[in-house]
Parts: sequence; structure tokens; C-alpha cells
Amino acid sequence: MRPDLALIALAALSAAGCAQAREPGNQVAAPANVAQAPASPADNAQRLVAQRLGGVQNLSFGEAQIFMSNGATVVCGRYQQAGQAPQRYVAVGDEDVFIEGEFVGDMNQAVAEACRNI
Repeated sequence: MRPDLALIALAALSAAGCAQAREPGNQVAAPANVAQAPASPADNAQRLVAQRLGGVQNLSFGEAQIFMSNGATVVCGRYQQAGQAPQRYVAVGDEDVFIEGEFVGDMNQAVAEACRNI
């Protein structure tokens, strides 16, 4: 087939496809409620840290590790605010977070008990 005839045929097929898509019988209704994937445990932990710190800007996260302990999800990681040294955090479940610098107990011991290699 000559290239110019191929282009004409392609254009005709495209137009036919567009015409069919506009016909009411061929339209597919969009779902009313699109379910979003649940946030990962690391995302939840980062949200908790940001909330605990009062929504500070320029917050970065790294080294997140996720563990299961007695049925609870534990996330251990590091966060850093701009211009400051990295700090550790331990998040338990979807509500509790312990942040280095604010933790009343021994953070080294808490990390040793709950986390590995942080």
C-alpha cells in the first residue's frame, strides 16, 4: 500500500473509532468512588513524624525499615530538618511515634529493642 493511502486509511479508522466512542451505547461510565491504595506503613510513619513536629517544612526521610512485632507494625527510620543533624524515629501502628530529641527514655535502647541496623 502506498504511504499516502496508508495515512488516509489510518485517518478513516481513527475517525470511525472516535464516532463509535461518542455513541451513548459505547460509553463506559466512570466509577463513582475510585478506591485509593492504602498508604504504606512508611508513609504513615512519615505523616506521624511531620505531625509531631508541627508540619515543619523541608523535612526529609530515609532509611525506613518496617517490622511486625506482636501484631503491630513498627517503622524505624531517620528524618532530617534543613540545617540540622539527622534524627531517628520509631512509629508503632498508625498512631504512636517516638522521635529522637523528644523521647523521654533512652532512644538508643528503644531503637535497639524495636529496630535493626538503625
